[in-house]
Amino acid sequence: MSRKILFTLVDVFTSRPFGGNQLAVFTDAATLGASEMQQLAHEMNFSESTFVMAAEHPRAVRRVRIFTPRRELPMAGHPTVGTAWVLASRGEIALESAKVDATLQLGIGPVTVTIESAGGNPDFVWMVHREPEFGAKRIDRGRVAKALGIAAADIRDDLPMQIVSTGFPFTFVPLRTIDALARCVSTATALAALFKAGEQLLPMYMFVANESGEFSARSRMFAPHTDAIPEDPATGSAAAPFGAYAAAYGLIKPQPSLSFLIQQGVEMGRPSEIRVEVVRKDPGTFAIRIGGRCAIVGEGVIFV
Repeated sequence: MSRKILFTLVDVFTSRPFGGNQLAVFTDAATLGASEMQQLAHEMNFSESTFVMAAEHPRAVRRVRIFTPRRELPMAGHPTVGTAWVLASRGEIALESAKVDATLQLGIGPVTVTIESAGGNPDFVWMVHREPEFGAKRIDRGRVAKALGIAAADIRDDLPMQIVSTGFPFTFVPLRTIDALARCVSTATALAALFKAGEQLLPMYMFVANESGEFSARSRMFAPHTDAIPEDPATGSAAAPFGAYAAAYGLIKPQPSLSFLIQQGVEMGRPSEIRVEVVRKDPGTFAIRIGGRCAIVGEGVIFV
C-alpha cells in the first residue's frame, strides 16, 4: 500500500513567487528511508529537496536531510533557509518575538538560523555558516576558460581561482564583465575534465564584482558534473565562502562588519537575491551568515 507524503514548494532568495531557487520541503519524512528520499529528490529534480524529521540533537527543533537529484549533501544554503521559512510558516518554529533563533540539525551538525518576522509571519531568514577554509588555487586560466566557453582574458588575473568552503567547497572563478558571465556555458564533460582522476569534482562558481559604490556581485554556479545540476538559481552555500573570499582579497573591508548583495539566477530567468554579512573577528578570520526572503508557492501529496 502506498503512503501519502506531504510536501511544500517554496521559492528561496526571492520575495516574489516563481523567482529564486525552487525547493521541495517534505515536512514529515519520519517514515522515509534514505533511498526513498533520494528517489523523491530525483523525481522533483530541483537543485535540492529537504526531508524533515524529529531531531536527535538536544538543541535542534528538527533534523533536516538535504538531497540533490544525485546524492545527499551535508549542508546547503537555500535548502536550510527555505526549510526554516516553511517550518516557521507552519508554526513548528514559534515566532514569539520579532527575531527568533532556532537550531536545525544538518549533516554537518547543528546550524543556527535567525528568523525575522512581521505580523506573526516570517519576513527574512539568516543562516550562520562555519568559519571559511581556503583550499588550493588554480593557475590554469586557459583550461578553465575553455571549459566554460569563454576566453582566458575574461578571467581576472589579479584575483585567484581558488577553492573555498564554509561546509561545502566550491571553485571560485573571478570574471571581468557581466558579458563574460553571460557567455559561460555549463557542459558536464568539459567541467569534469578540469579535475584529475580520483580528485574530488567541485562545482564552479563564477562571479563579477561590482566595486564601484556599494559593493555587490553577480554570479552563476554550474554543477552538471557533480550533481546533475546544469545551473543553480541561488547558492547560499557558495555565497558564504564568497564573502570570505571577498574579504580575504580586499574586495570588501569589514570594519568590523559589512553586508552586501549577490544577484544570481538572472541568466536563467529566476532572479535571486542573497544577502551576505561578514564580520571580521581576528586578522584573517571571519564570522559569516547569509540570508534572504522566500515565497511559498504550493503544497501537495506524493505517493510512495
